[in-house]
Amino acid sequence: MPSWLPARHDFRGLVLALSLSLIARVLVHSVFYQSSWLSEVVVAITLGTLVLNSPLSRMIGLHIEAGRAGDPYERGLRYTGKWLLRIAIILMGLRVQTDLIDTRFFVQIILVLGFTLPVTFFAAHVSAGLLGLRRELADLIAIGTMVCGASAINALAPVIYARRRDQGLAVGTVFLFSLAALITFVPIGTATGINTESAGLWSGLAVNDLSSSIAVGKQFGEEESLIAATAKASRILLLGPLLIGFSLLRRRTPAERNVRVRFAAHLPLFLAGYVLMFAVRILGDTLASGNGSLDATAWQAVLRINDVLVDTAIMTVCAAIGLQIQLNNLINTGWRVALAGGAAWFATAGLSLGLLVAISKGFIGYALLGGSVTLLTSFMAFRRWSPQPVPLQARVAETEPLTLRETVDLVDMLDQTAPVTAATARNILRRVQPAIGELVPLRRSPIQGGINYRRLTLWRSPSHGSSLVGIVWTSGQTAHIHSHDHSAVCRRIEGEISVTDFAKLADTRLRVLRHTRIGPSTLTELTEGKTIHVVQNIGSQDAIDLHFCSERGDSMALRYEALCEKSTFSVGEELEVTTCPDHLPVVLSTLDD
Repeated sequence: MPSWLPARHDFRGLVLALSLSLIARVLVHSVFYQSSWLSEVVVAITLGTLVLNSPLSRMIGLHIEAGRAGDPYERGLRYTGKWLLRIAIILMGLRVQTDLIDTRFFVQIILVLGFTLPVTFFAAHVSAGLLGLRRELADLIAIGTMVCGASAINALAPVIYARRRDQGLAVGTVFLFSLAALITFVPIGTATGINTESAGLWSGLAVNDLSSSIAVGKQFGEEESLIAATAKASRILLLGPLLIGFSLLRRRTPAERNVRVRFAAHLPLFLAGYVLMFAVRILGDTLASGNGSLDATAWQAVLRINDVLVDTAIMTVCAAIGLQIQLNNLINTGWRVALAGGAAWFATAGLSLGLLVAISKGFIGYALLGGSVTLLTSFMAFRRWSPQPVPLQARVAETEPLTLRETVDLVDMLDQTAPVTAATARNILRRVQPAIGELVPLRRSPIQGGINYRRLTLWRSPSHGSSLVGIVWTSGQTAHIHSHDHSAVCRRIEGEISVTDFAKLADTRLRVLRHTRIGPSTLTELTEGKTIHVVQNIGSQDAIDLHFCSERGDSMALRYEALCEKSTFSVGEELEVTTCPDHLPVVLSTLDD
């Protein structure tokens, strides 16, 4: 169960972010107090970025190069960006004044989202198509811009079987334009003269991720930040329906029809807390007014304390945002991906601003006409230039990685004309990078009795007897000593295993040849009847192999049992063994079982 309260290991990162937020507040009120451009939010984010990207990070032990592995601040910053932000949003419900929220408010949200969501989807795909990007990457950029940044991207990735690299690029790109909103929204909003309500709605409806959306609203003002939180909550509620829509839209094969997305799994509970606190505010204001039963002075004291807590929490979250901005990562974001993300963000920000300005000036008809024309134009462009799935025949000549599904389809296509050779299998396996979610059936398959590992046959040739097999060596598992009745080309997908090879001296005697550690991406080969080995996973995580097995030969797969039971073997050591046939199970998988 996730905890809303920080654990002992969270305090270091939490205190770092809180300290920077307090420094930012002091600087704004004592040094930059005459500047209208340097808000507390901007200063807090800037301080965090400077700390992370300067020698100070090494001095305090804040790691950049290791990707936060072993970073003592990582857990606290993760808590701040997730749980503290959610607590702040819940408490913001107590700050919302009833006169800020009315029917007209929600009508504006529905109208703006009704136009901007599909236009953003079309813009992301048109730009991706023109730039030669994959459709899955366009999907990730689209939903990250449409809903709530990284959270939406991470939720969609397994639904559409996106690559991990695509997921990382999409998250970085969407976050890049959240930062762009922090820099540009206030100057643009000020130049257009938008009112308080429109500024808050624009912040909530057009900024990518949740924390940046609240931060942009706070740059405009306190009321704007409250409106931004409500508007952003409306977008987040759409995540579940949109995931279901994507899962239906991207069905391509019978195997993928088993994908299920539960709406309830993507309904954030903190939004229910926000609504509950808003109801408490309405009740408190009612009871504290006139001859109500609640003491007005005490109620105002509660609201002031709540204001301090919300302001402190939001500023701490802003500092944590800065502590995650690695400038090298932003620089290394692919320019094509950045352009596609920029097109989607510009569509959202530009269209929503135009609609809100028109509505605020009473030009409802112009807003509807402009939104309709933009929607129709973007749809026509989508039909013309959106990225299409690349035919498998064309992918054979590409140097891009292959997903597991593409690998299965490729070997099946090649097998229809001639048996797949070991050289071809090596070339294919080198390029395999399973998409997110493709290894789940393999990880969840049962450990096969007697062989001590998980095994799924992902494909079997109907004509030539070859097969593609996935194997999971779970942590601490050791297989028996065995040989094979087929040759195979093997690729380590992830993890590390230890392999001990043996030479056969006689039917009942083996000698230990060598010990080898095999890490990720390593290619190895097995020879029918000659390769005799024992495999062990001595690491702390699963080790996953992909084997392309040739047709069974004349040799029999054998299992060797040492007469003297041993857990370790020394090179050169000779063992007395008994043998028996080694029958492996054939467990077929559709990759989605």
